[in-house]
Amino acid sequence: MLGYWNKAVYITYLGAFVASCGFLLTLKTGNYDYSFVGMIIAAVCDMFDGKVARHIKNRSEKAKEFGVEIDSLADIVCFIAIPSFTIFLYGLDEWYQIIFLAFYVVCGVIRLAYFNVAMSDKDKAIEYYQGLPVPVSVFIFGLVWLFSKSFHFDINLVYTILVPIVGLLHISRIKIKKFTNNWFYIAVCLLALTGIILGLFVL
Repeated sequence: MLGYWNKAVYITYLGAFVASCGFLLTLKTGNYDYSFVGMIIAAVCDMFDGKVARHIKNRSEKAKEFGVEIDSLADIVCFIAIPSFTIFLYGLDEWYQIIFLAFYVVCGVIRLAYFNVAMSDKDKAIEYYQGLPVPVSVFIFGLVWLFSKSFHFDINLVYTILVPIVGLLHISRIKIKKFTNNWFYIAVCLLALTGIILGLFVL
C-alpha cells in the first residue's frame, strides 16, 4: 500500500476517519451532534500524533515529510472543511455568512501552510504557536454548540460573530505557548470528560 505507516499516522488517520463519519452521519440523520463529536475526537487525536511521531526511532526523511503532509491534509478536512460545512448546514446560509465561512477556510489554509514552512526541524517539539492552531477552533465552535443545548441563545448569531474572528486569529501573529507535559495530560483528561458529556447527547 502507498504511504509510510507508523503509530503516529494511524492516530492521524483515526481522527480523519471519525470526523468524516460524524459529518456523513449528520448529513444522513440531520443530527449535528455526530459532526461536532467527530471533530472533537479528531482534535484529541491531533494532540497525540505529533508527540507519538517524535518518539518513533529511525524514521526516514521521507516518512517525516509524509507525516507533516498527512497531518496538514487531515487538519484541512477535520478542522477547516467539516466545521465550515457543518456550521453552514446548521443555518449560516445568508450571503454574508457564506463569505465569513469562506474567509475562515482561507485563513485556516494559510495558517497550516505557514506552520509547515516555519517548522524546519520535524523532530523538535515547538515551544510556541504563532497564530491560533486550527484544532482549537473546533473546541471553540463545539463549546458554543454544547452550551446552546443547555442555554437559550441565538447560536447562529454567535457563530456569525465567531467565525471571522477565529479566522483572523489563525493568521494573526499572536504567540501561544504550547502545553508542557503536565498541562498536556490535564488538557487530555478535560477533553476526555468533555467527550463523555458530548457522547451522552448523541445517545
